[in-house]
Amino acid sequence: MATAAETSASEPEAESKAGPKADGEEDEVKAARTRRKVLSRAVAAATYKTMGPAWDQQEEGVSESDGDEYAMASSAESSPGEYEWEYDEEEEKNQLEIERLEEQLSINVYDYNCHVDLIRLLRLEGELTKVRMARQKMSEIFPLTEELWLEWLHDEISMAQDGLDREHVYDLFEKAVKDYICPNIWLEYGQYSVGGIGQKGGLEKVRSVFERALSSVGLHMTKGLALWEAYREFESAIVEAARIWRPHLQSMKNGQKTQYQSQ
Repeated sequence: MATAAETSASEPEAESKAGPKADGEEDEVKAARTRRKVLSRAVAAATYKTMGPAWDQQEEGVSESDGDEYAMASSAESSPGEYEWEYDEEEEKNQLEIERLEEQLSINVYDYNCHVDLIRLLRLEGELTKVRMARQKMSEIFPLTEELWLEWLHDEISMAQDGLDREHVYDLFEKAVKDYICPNIWLEYGQYSVGGIGQKGGLEKVRSVFERALSSVGLHMTKGLALWEAYREFESAIVEAARIWRPHLQSMKNGQKTQYQSQ
């Protein structure tokens, strides 16, 4: 039989084990709540773009930029400041190293580490055109790792400004999911596609991406659940947007009917 001293001694240990788990669960709940909130705003913003200004954005707390907010939510939280280009007194040294790496690759294009180092330095120096070319060349020779793909995708997403840029990012996602079976890339793909639901065929695009993602990695032991939750939250946001918009649409129809009868 355990003594009182042994029991009291074991209690702090039990509490210490339970503490981190509880904190982790609380963080997951907060993250899920944030995703739902941002996703709802993204769907509402896209609905506004589609239906027009009949619904007052300011009244509903929606801005047109909210459409892409959900797409960047997870990456912005996980890696703040990732897209800031760093410059320091070693810039000249970096340029010399870039030239050396480029020369080395001209001799041996299959030097994997040389490709990685060149991309890192070009990105550090803000050489946007060159870093794109370096990534493209490497991707034609090697399958890129999850880390390299996510870095590339995040950079392109941060610079995308119009529909053509979005299509370019979609193409990159398609290449990325073919290199590896990677739940994180599929999740990023689904989240980014949400920002384009205001475009023609946007809703079908989002659903197609999530359906393919679930078919590919939905049964992943540790990360498949995140995809199911993201898809469920998206559909819930669509239903909520429809509920909010129904009275406005009915009011618009009644107004048009009254105007027609008065004529």
